Amino acid sequence: MTGTRSEVRRAETPDQLGNAPGFVIRRLYQSYTALWSRMIGSQLTGPQFAVLDVLDAYDGSDQVSVGHAAALDASTMVDVARRLERRSLIVRTRSPIDARRKVVQITSLGESELARARERRVELEGILFGHNRRRKDEIMAEMNDLSKRWVELASELAAADD
Repeated sequence: MTGTRSEVRRAETPDQLGNAPGFVIRRLYQSYTALWSRMIGSQLTGPQFAVLDVLDAYDGSDQVSVGHAAALDASTMVDVARRLERRSLIVRTRSPIDARRKVVQITSLGESELARARERRVELEGILFGHNRRRKDEIMAEMNDLSKRWVELASELAAADD
């Protein structure tokens, strides 16, 4: 290598990479999780919050459907549920209808933790969209549409492989 330290260039994101959807999504997610951890705390992760939020709406659902609604694959859902159960935020029991399924219920402690996290999440969203509050609903609708379409594409490709 020739040159001196003063000639070393700082790397920046190339335009081609900065326009790649996966890269942009990853960068957004990394920033979001860092802010989540700072504002909500590391005691309740995003996936744990999602499970509690689903259970608040559909308490007593089976673990598989809760995981699906929270956008978690089966192994991640099992891990998240174990962690929440260890903290007494949820209770899992065998289904009386199908012993292979587990029924998941939020506890009063889980409800309290969820309420606290929801308040902090509102603050976080205010910060995230502070530069463009008027477009928040539009931006979220576009992101949700994109997410739904990409989930459909992934399912179609998986079905074509079978």
